[in-house]
Amino acid sequence: MAGPCHSAEFEKAITVTPIDSHTYSAYLDPQWCILSGKFKPPRHIDVPHGGYTTSVLYRLATVYFRETKCNQFQSTPEPIGMQLSFLRRTVVGPAILRVQDIKIGARISTIHVTLSQRPDRPGTAGDKNDLEVKVVGYITVSPPDMEEGPICKGTWGLSPPPVSGSLANGSVNLEALAANGTDGAWMRLPRPPPVVTAPQHLEIYAPRPQGPMTLERRQKQVVDQWARFIPGGKTVARWSNEAVMFLADMFPAALDRMGAMETSRLLAMEGVQEGDLQGNAHDKGAFWYPTVTLNIDLKTRIPPEGVEWLQSRVVTRMLRGSRADLDVVILDPQGELIALSTQVALVVNASRNTKGRANSENL
Repeated sequence: MAGPCHSAEFEKAITVTPIDSHTYSAYLDPQWCILSGKFKPPRHIDVPHGGYTTSVLYRLATVYFRETKCNQFQSTPEPIGMQLSFLRRTVVGPAILRVQDIKIGARISTIHVTLSQRPDRPGTAGDKNDLEVKVVGYITVSPPDMEEGPICKGTWGLSPPPVSGSLANGSVNLEALAANGTDGAWMRLPRPPPVVTAPQHLEIYAPRPQGPMTLERRQKQVVDQWARFIPGGKTVARWSNEAVMFLADMFPAALDRMGAMETSRLLAMEGVQEGDLQGNAHDKGAFWYPTVTLNIDLKTRIPPEGVEWLQSRVVTRMLRGSRADLDVVILDPQGELIALSTQVALVVNASRNTKGRANSENL
């Protein structure tokens, strides 16, 4: 029997095991952290990536309905919408997942979910049963057999359109992009340094920069990317529904834009105006981008065999008080809309992650 299209490695990382009908366990894998523990500074806390944690909760919903509601549906319901709040940072290690039925219907059902772990207060062992809620949310599901029939599409499209590839209609030649690392105006981005763990699981392609990336240009750019899934950074796998959750929160260039926006805001607070900036202004320190809320609307299910390529468009409209919005559109190579995501993220100095639990709570 063939393994999952998203690789055995990712399958292991998102495994959810029943404890009882409404309680499950998972293990948040260090390979899916934002930073690698191999390079951690003093008092650094390994924090699993928010998109990876969302993948675990997606899997929780499918396992829950398969295990407890199999007699109520012809096909196992799958998520069509997720609304999550990241209350506290998660950590590597065991997690307890709990489910509460809110509404169970023939077509649409909604559950309330929580992900809990032991507190990460430095130097405090705590009782093994002393758990605190890290992530809370609602997941809405629907059986796939209830969504058959024709699709009615509007006239929506990406605006402005992405830069052109080499094909006659302006599309990207994905085979050439994979083979050569370039196609038309697109190029493969360099692999991030090993300390940055989560992006190691992606192969990302973006438009080639046109001219120097000044602070002003970094703020105004629309972020487009094509991505392939390479769990472990070695072999190309395929995108699955669970893996789309990871991609919905993975966009390195958009984080660079948010860092530029925060730098501009901090410079303005110091009395430096944009017109006074010369060339490339240095960022005001290394930034950390904790997710506060994450909402995902799943439009099209990925088939069991998966897809190799997915395209993302990421837009940030405003950063205010270090709080930014992120809108993400995910498309397949045929232009089919796969998912829409909106989230709120903070832009804070990365040193907060090295100062223990008290500063984390202040976020």
